[in-house]
Amino acid sequence: VEQLLLALYQQVTSSAGHFFVESVLVLAICYLLFQKSYKPKDQSPDALTPQEIDELCEEWQPEPLVTAEALEAVVKRTDRVLTAQNGSRVTLDGKEAINFASFDFLDFLREDSIKDACEKTIRKYGVGSCGPRGFYGTVDVHLQLEDDISSFMGTEAGIIYSYDVATAQSIIPAFLKRGDLVIRDEAISFPVQAGIELSRAYVKEFRHNDVGDLERILEIVAEADRNKPPKELNRRFIIVEGLYQNTGMVCPLSEVVQLAAQYKYRVLLEESMSFGVLGHTGRGACEHHGIKPSDITLICGSMSTSLASIGGFAVSDAAITAHQRLSSTGYCFSASLPPFNATAASSAIALIQKEPERISRMRNNALALHALLRDMTAALDPAASDSLWLMADEISPIKHLHLVKSKGNRKDDDETLQHLCDLVLQEAQCALVVADYSPLQKGAPCASIRITVTAGHTEKDLVHVCAAIAKAAAVVFKVS
Repeated sequence: VEQLLLALYQQVTSSAGHFFVESVLVLAICYLLFQKSYKPKDQSPDALTPQEIDELCEEWQPEPLVTAEALEAVVKRTDRVLTAQNGSRVTLDGKEAINFASFDFLDFLREDSIKDACEKTIRKYGVGSCGPRGFYGTVDVHLQLEDDISSFMGTEAGIIYSYDVATAQSIIPAFLKRGDLVIRDEAISFPVQAGIELSRAYVKEFRHNDVGDLERILEIVAEADRNKPPKELNRRFIIVEGLYQNTGMVCPLSEVVQLAAQYKYRVLLEESMSFGVLGHTGRGACEHHGIKPSDITLICGSMSTSLASIGGFAVSDAAITAHQRLSSTGYCFSASLPPFNATAASSAIALIQKEPERISRMRNNALALHALLRDMTAALDPAASDSLWLMADEISPIKHLHLVKSKGNRKDDDETLQHLCDLVLQEAQCALVVADYSPLQKGAPCASIRITVTAGHTEKDLVHVCAAIAKAAAVVFKVS
């Protein structure tokens, strides 16, 4: 026993620090084991009784998903039912009308060869693909369309999406994240806006088509970098549209690309409205401005305009395209494009190359309509309560007619313009549309009548619609 106690004493004295720590841990464990379990304090006398809680729950009303203010701002459109489609002619509510509201710029909707090719594809594959591209949703016509688009645009690779609105919303978050920088035109369309917001990148905005304002912002960012260099490199994009749907204006792409190269930014070009429209052969804004597609980081757009199908596309180099196949939500998780729609788009691309005169007819119609609308708006009675002014580039097939005197809020302006459109349809059988914008869109343009011209319109159609608008304006804008 004496030897045991002596050995224990020697052990304690030789490692006093360890012994102390171990003793503290043993005491702490004993304290936790033997302390009383936690009991909440008694409720205060002011606590609610179960009955009072039930009454409060019954009285509670959730806030509406759509507020009363938002409902009041919504303009009720007249529902028009289309029962027949034949190019620039449509049947609405049983009456034939000239269609000035369609984005079928090259008049492909009535093309029999496209319909025949689609019919063959439907008989071979059925209607739907029933799966995303990575899960047995890839059909050979999808791969063919991707090759057709990339070859037509002169890029290394292409990729297609099943929904055009989701195209930009899928692409942008795949390449941008929080901490990255986007400089965008203020008139960018809502799908692109939504894609930028989903990416959570930092956003700066320059005035519409104002290259000087863009350079000013680029210089501000560059000066901030020189004064305080960023801790880590971030991705930086300038995002523009080749032809702006919201204004009908053509982007000054040459100057944008020059500034992007000077300040080391990438360029994302949205070509939904310029594909098939700009350029001698319809290859878009790059061809129109004499720019190599390789100078643009990524080009995307819709296939529901000049290609008269549905879905979206993106073209770029092979690495950027491959990245989308694993990182772009619209590609990975959406059912792939119905095969017959892919066939329709491929057939349309072939026709653009086979019949370039369609582009010439569309462009001549755009120039003619611009001149007619300009003269018509200038001839409106200056003594009337209001008038119209034209916004668009001459070569643009998209024209916007705005009120000279706003009523003070979008709802009243929209109702005034809708009344004018209804009169034109009723009296002259011309289908026009008031441009609609999402309530979520930031900086939505002023209310306008959007007029689109196609290769299928005749000179007589253009003269007729301008005369009809002038006649309706005389009724709506009565002399005060």
